[in-house]
Amino acid sequence: MKRLFWIGVGAVATVVVIRKVRELVDAHTPPGVAQAAGVVSGLGSALRSARSEFSAGLAEREAELRQDLLGDVDLDAARERADSWRADRRQQRGSARGRSRPASSHAKSRPGRHTGAAPTGEIPTRPAASGEIAQDPSDGELGYSFY
Repeated sequence: MKRLFWIGVGAVATVVVIRKVRELVDAHTPPGVAQAAGVVSGLGSALRSARSEFSAGLAEREAELRQDLLGDVDLDAARERADSWRADRRQQRGSARGRSRPASSHAKSRPGRHTGAAPTGEIPTRPAASGEIAQDPSDGELGYSFY
């Protein structure tokens, strides 16, 4: 109960102090400064309005671009098909490679680095697993991918 009383006293004191300070500022402020403060507050509201209009225009343009890039494609279904295709490709690559490298070779080389030297003039390439290049099934549907 004591805490509630002191919270009430603090709230009343705050209101009284704010009113007294405002009266004191109004009494001792020249009229031009008050008008300038009004202009500054108007500028702040104009900036907030411009920001909200910009955000609305940005969202509208984003929706237009999505429509132009994707058309009427069901994006969730296309993502599911692409994910299942990628999982199948990973599984095919894993079965084509057989066993992974021995543990000793993992410690000596870093992933993504070629351990053997390439012959002069040749660029090292990774051979295809089945001889033909696999195509992502969603390539024809999506003009652009957000992955």
